[in-house]
Amino acid sequence: MNVEAKGKDEKYYTVGMDLGSIKLNGFDCYLFGTPGLLRFSVMRNIVTSGSDGIIFVFDAAAPEKDDSAIVILNSIRKLLPSSTPVVFLANKQDIEGARPPEIIQTQNYLSEKSKIFPTSTKTGLNIKESITHLVNVIYEEYSSLIKILKTYETDIQGLGEELKKDHTEMRDLLNNLEIKRFIEMDRVRKTYKVRSGLKYLA
Repeated sequence: MNVEAKGKDEKYYTVGMDLGSIKLNGFDCYLFGTPGLLRFSVMRNIVTSGSDGIIFVFDAAAPEKDDSAIVILNSIRKLLPSSTPVVFLANKQDIEGARPPEIIQTQNYLSEKSKIFPTSTKTGLNIKESITHLVNVIYEEYSSLIKILKTYETDIQGLGEELKKDHTEMRDLLNNLEIKRFIEMDRVRKTYKVRSGLKYLA
């Protein structure tokens, strides 16, 4: 699903957001695509808020777009915790002359630790692999919390004491984890169940 409009150049551009989902083993992944033009910063800020990770796309066939891309990247990073993982795509590798990932990394002063995939949304090159990598990084961030959650599935009060969170903080945490589909709440019994199948993806 997307919200797009036709520009003066007869091309279509995202002006609201794109929305997609993919199931990877035990994970339900929701992908929100933001407008790639600088002037849509308000919509980009709304969509970015609360994200667990970022897939940032560089147009490998159009180096002239890099300056705008970096401005957008920096604005997104300001909205999210510094620990939020970012995976980069060097897209349009199906086009002759497209820059390889290491060139984009160097030209845009990306960290040497940055993970950047050569991709093509046209052929599907490395699309699933890049999403799988990001999901694994996010899972690693949550893995220690998930271990604790499994111990206290029938003892929410004990979980709050373990995590040093008050009633309101616990409510917000559990609601957030339910939205992210890490747990399934039973509000009648005041218990929850960690979803099965959550694991590193091959």
